[in-house]
Amino acid sequence: MARVEASRQSSPESNIKRLLTPENLWAKRVSTFWGEIAPYLRYVVQSGLGMVLVFGIVAGIALYASFIEHIPPQFPVRELAWVLMSPLVAYMTLRTFLVPADLVFLLRQEHKLGTYLRKSLRYSLFPRMLFLMMGWAVLWPLYHRADPEPKSFVVMLLVLMVLKLVALYGSWVERHISDMRWRFIMRTARYIWAWGATACWLWLDVSLAGIVTGAAGIMYVICARRIPALRFPWEAHMEAERVHVNRVYTFLSGFVDLPTMNERRFARPWLDRLGNRFAFRRDQAYRYLLTKTFLRSELLGIILRLMAIGLLLLWWTRNTMWNGLLILLFLTAISAQCNALYQMHRHDVWRQLYPLEKEARTNAVLHLSTEIQTIAALLLLVPVWTGMTSTGYRLSVSVLSAVFIFLFRLQNKAKHRKQDDDED
Repeated sequence: MARVEASRQSSPESNIKRLLTPENLWAKRVSTFWGEIAPYLRYVVQSGLGMVLVFGIVAGIALYASFIEHIPPQFPVRELAWVLMSPLVAYMTLRTFLVPADLVFLLRQEHKLGTYLRKSLRYSLFPRMLFLMMGWAVLWPLYHRADPEPKSFVVMLLVLMVLKLVALYGSWVERHISDMRWRFIMRTARYIWAWGATACWLWLDVSLAGIVTGAAGIMYVICARRIPALRFPWEAHMEAERVHVNRVYTFLSGFVDLPTMNERRFARPWLDRLGNRFAFRRDQAYRYLLTKTFLRSELLGIILRLMAIGLLLLWWTRNTMWNGLLILLFLTAISAQCNALYQMHRHDVWRQLYPLEKEARTNAVLHLSTEIQTIAALLLLVPVWTGMTSTGYRLSVSVLSAVFIFLFRLQNKAKHRKQDDDED
């Protein structure tokens, strides 16, 4: 009886200690994050993006298989491999799931968070390493057939994985550097080293590439270790986590209403003129506000990255008729991202205070999204018109792109007007 009574008295304290272990804390943080994100994923699937991705993957496989069978002479396969694999090697983000309250409640437990941080590193490395392996596996058939002196698949894969581990170490060191200038210098050095090391293994022989990249890697690690750094950068961890969460919610806001999203802002003064053209005009008040917000938001970076990938793929397929399918896929993706414009300033209180027309905001969103899609279409059509396809085919792709933009506008107009009526 005494033992049972003692166990009952100690059970609350033991339960608290068990819940506060690094392993349980990490598992709880990860499950909480995905529990918040999972309900919105069905809206992404219901939007048709999943079907578009599946169709794009199937079409891409067919295009890739056809291209491998008829590789043009002097095809720059090393340059292509360098451009595609170097970002996969260099890019690294670290998830810690730390929140501002941890600075108060976990500060005294800092010395016990080693297990928590090791789980963070493994969690962050696994998907990036998986993408790296998948990228090399997809690129290998083309590299093996087009390169005059291809290296072994296993050797290159192991080398790329080692380079990724060095990039992980560099990214972890950068997180601990308090001086912003040194952090920027080390991030630039990481990208230069990763791109240079990948180029060495693509162009040099195995022995010389190993010597050059090994020596450069050792110098990079030594320099990283000699820079003064914090023991535990709480603010840097929390800021990086906030940025990542904002990016996730910015993407999801294109498919579902997320009024509580805390958006990240960037100072881009060189783009001020694009918004200033609507200044001091009452009928263009919303266009001025939305343009300024868009130019300083994360959404602009997302669309620019989509444009860069689209231009690269379209330039690669400019002489084939697959470019028409690719341009429609990228226009669909850009249109889905433009839906996030409708969430900007949708729930601001000042909307009820100023004497602006009821439909002014919806019209401003439609105008801005149409402008973005039109500019994107014109840029994406450049590789199509510089290819070797027929003039009739180029005109057909151009007209079809315009029809897509028009249909997107009609769809968004009907959807947003209905949402405004439901709110009223």
